Amino acid sequence: MELFLNLAAILNIIFITFVLFFERKEDSRRWAWVLVLYFLPLVGVILYILLSGHFFTKTKQLTRISHFFDGLNVLFYQEYKESLQDFYSSLNTPVVEEYKSLVKMNVTGNKSPLVTTVTSRIYCWGQDMFPEMLADMEAATQSIYIESFIIHDDTTGNALMDVLCKKAQEGIEVKLLYDDVGSILTPNSFFHRLTKAGGQVQAFFPVKWRLPLSINFRNHRKITVIDGIIGYMGGINIGDEYANCSKSRDKLLWRDTHIRLTGPVVMNLHSTFLIDWFTTPAWHTRLKKTDDITKLFSPETIELLQQQLSAAKHGITEKHPSHKGIPTQIITAGPDDLCTTEIEDALIRMIMAAKRYVYIQTPYFTPTQEFYKALKLAAMSGVDVRIMVPDQWDKFYVREAAYQFIREMLDFGIKFYHYNGFIHSKTLVADDKISTIGSTNIDTRSFDLHFEVNAIFYDENLACQCRQIFENDIENSRLATSQWFESMPLLRRALWAFFKMFSPLM
Repeated sequence: MELFLNLAAILNIIFITFVLFFERKEDSRRWAWVLVLYFLPLVGVILYILLSGHFFTKTKQLTRISHFFDGLNVLFYQEYKESLQDFYSSLNTPVVEEYKSLVKMNVTGNKSPLVTTVTSRIYCWGQDMFPEMLADMEAATQSIYIESFIIHDDTTGNALMDVLCKKAQEGIEVKLLYDDVGSILTPNSFFHRLTKAGGQVQAFFPVKWRLPLSINFRNHRKITVIDGIIGYMGGINIGDEYANCSKSRDKLLWRDTHIRLTGPVVMNLHSTFLIDWFTTPAWHTRLKKTDDITKLFSPETIELLQQQLSAAKHGITEKHPSHKGIPTQIITAGPDDLCTTEIEDALIRMIMAAKRYVYIQTPYFTPTQEFYKALKLAAMSGVDVRIMVPDQWDKFYVREAAYQFIREMLDFGIKFYHYNGFIHSKTLVADDKISTIGSTNIDTRSFDLHFEVNAIFYDENLACQCRQIFENDIENSRLATSQWFESMPLLRRALWAFFKMFSPLM
């Protein structure tokens, strides 16, 4: 026993030394891990291995498949960047001209060209979105691709599965991708229904309990692509609680934001889905058996993939998207990227470019140091910064950490609103000019560890619509005040500060 304790102590010292001198993350995250390792010997080591992100950032197969898809469009990326300035000049869109540095940053860092959204519809409630999405699926004639972080085996989940099985039996190509951890409570028999009907189902990064090193890297994206011409994306998962029809009294009122898109932008969502689909373990196993990745696909399949991805990356008909719809960029981020913070970088750039206001909705608010500073500087520069968070939280420890951030940031003039219920919306709008809707929360997990997707819209009308939604939600919210925070007992305030120390790990 003594030998075991000595070995555990030595192991703990090794990991603490590594975090102190070799960890490249921000200081707050490093010190949070030092505290965990110090106060939870051995247990802290196990948590660090599972949750730090260093022991599974990407597999060789994930790297190879990502390089393969990048290679299909290498010539396009080169040509696009070379003609970018001419492209800006050809646009007659003041918003794009004003934010062209952001557009360029997303092209360079995220390989996300400017594309067109022809029509859009924003949903603020799952119960409004699901019937229309299912109706679009019912009308599908070629394909239905859907990925979601959570899919429940309940009334809403089965309504979706009924439609998918029906369309698969009709000969429609149906692909369903779900996250293995997010949907861990959903039985395999639920998904086998679609397989038996002729559809295809895959789990994203299944967790092997003997070595669960992928538990930290989850696919948090919610994407639906129908016939390659209709796309859905945003924050809504598949289940009764997200449609506010759960029979459980414990379920919170769920306010969320999703958007329906048509136009060339849908091919970018199509592209994202394909890359996610081909980076699942079933394809990893095939990759291990060959040095030539092209051998996994028939010439016809490679040609089709190239056409699909090329169309997704081009997405610009007639080189003038402005008069065809809304200039849009689809931004993705995840552990498979060279830089894992592309979406965080884009959000920070949007905040720093704001001149009048920035309105943010997020279900979790434990910002990184960089994001915190961007909000602080914007507010101190006279920008009206407003952030809406839940009044009823689904995770008490996130609430406690967020309260300390809110308490501090109120002093900078930032306004916080507590939505009466649980707001799961992930949106940002600035200056009635630019807006974003997606799956990304304001926390380290979304910014650095999860696979996420956001759409950035360079359009005044859509931005005004997002602002109006925020202002409507204020009517169902209460304004946070410094007086309330300071009136709380000293022990409660100490608890906020304690949980904030560990916010980089949440």
